[in-house]
Amino acid sequence: MVRDNLLHKIKNLFVHYFRLFGLYILFFICVAILQSIFPYLDLQKYSQDSIFEILKENKLKAFLAMVVFAPIIEELMFRTLLKPKTKELLLFLSSWTLFIIGLFITLELALHYRYLIFIVSLFGIFLIYKQLISKKHLKKAKSFLENHQSITLQITSITFGFLHIFNYVDSFRVDSILFLLIVPRIIAGHMFGKLKIENNHIIWPILLHAINNGVVFLIISSRP
Repeated sequence: MVRDNLLHKIKNLFVHYFRLFGLYILFFICVAILQSIFPYLDLQKYSQDSIFEILKENKLKAFLAMVVFAPIIEELMFRTLLKPKTKELLLFLSSWTLFIIGLFITLELALHYRYLIFIVSLFGIFLIYKQLISKKHLKKAKSFLENHQSITLQITSITFGFLHIFNYVDSFRVDSILFLLIVPRIIAGHMFGKLKIENNHIIWPILLHAINNGVVFLIISSRP
C-alpha cells in the first residue's frame, strides 16, 4: 500500500513536469506570435547576468544554486501555504524572515558558507517561532488556508513569478517585456502548487522545481 502510494506520487511528479513543459512550449508559441505582431517585444532586452556569471566562474556552484538551494528556499517561501501542516507554516514564517533580513544584510562570503548560515539560521528562527506561536493560532491559520486553497494557490503563484523580476533587474519595476519573462515562472509556480496539494508534502514541489531548474541548467551550461 505504501509502495503503491509512493509510486503514484512519483508518477504524479513526472506528469506535472511534462504538463509544465507543454505549457512552456505553448507560451513560447504565443510569444512568437506576439513578436510577429509587435516587433518591439525583444526578450533579449533583459538577461540573467548573475546566473551566467556564476556559470562562467564555477559550474558546480551554479548547479548547487539553481538545482539544490533555490528549489528548497523558494518552495519553503511559497508552497508551505498550500494544504499546510503546522510545521510548514513555521517554515514559511522562518524562510520569509530570513529573506527580509537578507534584503538589509549582505554577507560577503563564499556561496556555500552563505547557504550554511541560511540553513542554521532557518533552524534557529523555526525554533523561536515554535515557542512564540501557539498551536491554537497555527491551527486557525491552517484551517483558513485550507478553506481558501484556490485563492492561495493563485496568489502564491503570481507572487512567486513577480519575485523573479529581480533575476533581470536590480530594483522592482514592470514593463511588457519583464512581464512576459516572468509568465513562465507564474505557470511554474502554479504547477508546483498543484503538486504540493495533490501529493500533500513539500518535498514534491521541491523535486519538481529541481527538475525544472536542472533542465534549464543543462541547456544554458551547454552554450558555448
